[in-house]
Amino acid sequence: MVSKKGKRKIEYNGNVYYWFVRKNSLGIPKIHILSEDKKINLEYHLFDSEVASTKKEVERLLRIYFSSKHV
Repeated sequence: MVSKKGKRKIEYNGNVYYWFVRKNSLGIPKIHILSEDKKINLEYHLFDSEVASTKKEVERLLRIYFSSKHV
């Protein structure tokens, strides 16, 4: 089970994921996406740090992740 504190919840293809944005040690913001069972732990650089991350962006990243796994 994922700690939900400070994370946003999203449902994608019937599964629950949690996401948040955090800066790495170099100060570069990255978006983190975790599955509820912790089997999926994704980390991406933000495309544009000036634009707020949205549910659509998280869905796009999940779509890319799952499409690349089936190729």
